[in-house]
Amino acid sequence: MYILKEAREAIINHAAACYPRESCGVIVNRTYIECENIADSENEFVISPRDIVAAEAFGKIEAIVHSHPDGSTKPSTFDLLQMPLHGLPWVIASYPEVDIKVHKAKPYSAPLINREYIHGVLDCFSIVRDYYARELDIEIDNFERLDRWWENAANADLYVDNFASQGFVQVDNLQRHDVILCRVQPTAHVNHALIYLGDDGQLTSEKSEAVIGDHLVLHHPYRRRSRREIYGNVWQERSAIIVRHKSLM
Repeated sequence: MYILKEAREAIINHAAACYPRESCGVIVNRTYIECENIADSENEFVISPRDIVAAEAFGKIEAIVHSHPDGSTKPSTFDLLQMPLHGLPWVIASYPEVDIKVHKAKPYSAPLINREYIHGVLDCFSIVRDYYARELDIEIDNFERLDRWWENAANADLYVDNFASQGFVQVDNLQRHDVILCRVQPTAHVNHALIYLGDDGQLTSEKSEAVIGDHLVLHHPYRRRSRREIYGNVWQERSAIIVRHKSLM
């Protein structure tokens, strides 16, 4: 996709006007149309649905555009996850080091090991869903969740309220693929999940280096990268419930 000079200038000018927040917009009929970024975070963008409807009145949306303040034109992990959902080219503009690059939408799956943390997208619940889908071909529904939902007892309990509906039952011993639900302080609810891998800690859906130790788990710590580690005393003390999918009984 070729971006006209006028559109390039408009994209950069919008990025400068929104800095240090991310700018966003769309290209329609080779013309850049500015949109409002309604994301709560300065490091993300969400295009206002109202602006999308307004832009579509001028024609078919040809590309989605946003800026990376103080960054590069390389797609972020969040970008890579979102691009194939839209099926449109993504135009990323860096600012104040000015550059623009067009990226084609490609399928992307975040790795199970060493994945970035993005709450609600890549977190301790997401890794359970992805593990079961890739390793066992078992689909688990997604549930909307606010960041730090576990700190308020009035909020729904993501894990305890839903594990039965997803085909899991509580058990009192451990076998490979079980999910260990933990309490990590401060918390009003069970708020973290470990996937028990057993003695070798290996995955079948992606290459995984050998890990020293036994009784290994895979999990995604809050605001850190996912990893495998030994299910030692610290995690055993935090464990509250062990659940197993009915198909593995």
